[in-house]
Amino acid sequence: MSCLHGIRQKNLDSSTLLSRAGINPAILWLTTHRIHTDQVARLFRSVQQELDDEFMGFASQPVKYGIFELFCEISVQCSTLGDLLNKMIKFYSLITNSIEINLSIDIDNIAKLGFNFAQPKLDPDDFLAQYLLVIWHRFPSWYIGETIRLKGASFSHQMPIYVDELKIMFPCALSFGKMSNEISFDAKYLDKPLVRTHKEVKEFLVHHPANIMTIPGGQSTLESKIEREIIDMDSQKLNFPKVSALAEKLNMSNLMLYRKLKEEGTTYQKIKDDMRRELAINKLVSEKLSVEEVSELVGFAEPRSFTRAFKKWTGLTPRSYSKYQSLK
Repeated sequence: MSCLHGIRQKNLDSSTLLSRAGINPAILWLTTHRIHTDQVARLFRSVQQELDDEFMGFASQPVKYGIFELFCEISVQCSTLGDLLNKMIKFYSLITNSIEINLSIDIDNIAKLGFNFAQPKLDPDDFLAQYLLVIWHRFPSWYIGETIRLKGASFSHQMPIYVDELKIMFPCALSFGKMSNEISFDAKYLDKPLVRTHKEVKEFLVHHPANIMTIPGGQSTLESKIEREIIDMDSQKLNFPKVSALAEKLNMSNLMLYRKLKEEGTTYQKIKDDMRRELAINKLVSEKLSVEEVSELVGFAEPRSFTRAFKKWTGLTPRSYSKYQSLK
C-alpha cells in the first residue's frame, strides 16, 4: 500500500502496523482483496503515529502527529468556511515549508483550493496529494453540515490506472498533468457558516481519519446504503437480510444489486465480512467483551468459527488482537 512508503524508507516493520489496523499482512497483496475504509483509516493513523509525521514521510519536512488536532481546536474560533480555509493556510505555512496551500476565486466565482509540494518526488505514487484533497473537501463539508459539490479536481500527476477509484473519491470532472493539485467549487460555499460545536469537533477527532474517509464522500455508494440498512435493523447485533429483501428495500432487482456491487469492486459477502470485522474489533477493544459474547453479536454460531474468521481478516486471533491493542 502506498501509505507504507515512509515506513519502508525507514526499514520499519510494516506487518505490525497492518495487524494493528486489522489487516492480515498475508492477504494484503492479493489483487482481489479490497481493504475496507475503516481498516485503511486505522492504518493511516498507525503510520502517522509510528513516524510522528502526519504527512507519512511524503514531504520534505515531517509534520508532527497531533498538528491536525491542534488546528481543529483553533478552528472553533472561525465563523465561516472561508475563515476556516484561510486560517488553515496560515497555520500550515507557519508549521512547514514542505507544502504551499492557496485559495483563490476566479472571474466565474469558482473557488480553487490548491496544494503544491516543495519536493514532489518524495510522493512517487501521488498519495499525499490525493489524501490532502480528500481531507480538505470532506472535513469542510462536515463543518458546514452539507456536501460541498465539487466543480473539478486537478492533479499534477498523469492519469493513474486506478482512475475509477478517484472518480469515487472526487465525484466531479477530473484532469491530470496540471500545474497544481486542487479542487474547485462554487465560491458561495466560502460564506457558509460553520455549524459544528466544540463538543462535536472533539468527537470528530476521536474517530479521525475514519470519518473523513466515509463522510460525506462515500455515502452515495450502494455499499454504504446496504451498511446503513443493516445497521438500522440493529446497531448492536448483526442480522443480515437476504439479497432479495435488500434489493426490494433499495428499489432494484437482485441482478442490478449484484451488478452495482461488482462495479464498486465488492460483493454482499464482502460487506458482511467487513461489518462483522468492524463490529468485532469495536466490541473487543472498546467495550472489552469476551470472545464468546462478540461471536454471538456478529452472527457466528460458535466461537471457534468466529476465531478462524477473525484470524483470516486480521492475521491475529481475537484474544491476541485485544492483547496487542491494550499494549499500544
